Amino acid sequence: STLAGFLFRPTEHMRRAAEKARVQIGLPARYLSVHVRNGDFCIAHTVTSDRKQCHSLPAFAEALHSFSDAYHIHEVYLATDNADSIETLVALCPTLKFYFRTEVNRDFLVVTPDDIQKNEIFLEQRLFRSDLPTRQAHLEDIMIDILLLVGGEAYVGHFSSNISRLVVALGTYLRAGVLMPYVSLDIPWCWGGGRAIEIADFGVWQC
Repeated sequence: STLAGFLFRPTEHMRRAAEKARVQIGLPARYLSVHVRNGDFCIAHTVTSDRKQCHSLPAFAEALHSFSDAYHIHEVYLATDNADSIETLVALCPTLKFYFRTEVNRDFLVVTPDDIQKNEIFLEQRLFRSDLPTRQAHLEDIMIDILLLVGGEAYVGHFSSNISRLVVALGTYLRAGVLMPYVSLDIPWCWGGGRAIEIADFGVWQC
């Protein structure tokens, strides 16, 4: 967490952008945070021999309800690459109020049949063929999401995602080393320097 805090130091531009987004959506001082990855990663494992699966949205809803009961918080900041996930999660959690950024271009994140045919499933591949403004806008959207996710009282995500690992590490650093409360819906914390490693009881994962 100390390393994350040292390396991940937002510029003043990004701090202002995150604060502007927070004000625009009306995000309160106390809230829970959740990151739902339901795009390229999930599709990749349906068209390859890899048996990993993305968790269904009811699993996210259950974890959020658990945190809501424990912390008496009913507001949630939601970051996701899939617009359909927003509507579904809102329907699954009628007692919770969700905040999310409507201006994010999630259409760009959708994997099309043409992408699958070209074997360009992962977001990074589509980013490489996009123009500079598109790449910059997407990266800034990710940075804003991370800064807002870190501010949650507790976090629901998946440690197969670099975003989730960074959120918990940075959140712990900002809490002076006190572990940020979290639920990972797939694997436990892991670090492999970006390599695929064996995780006991979970198989091989990129960490």
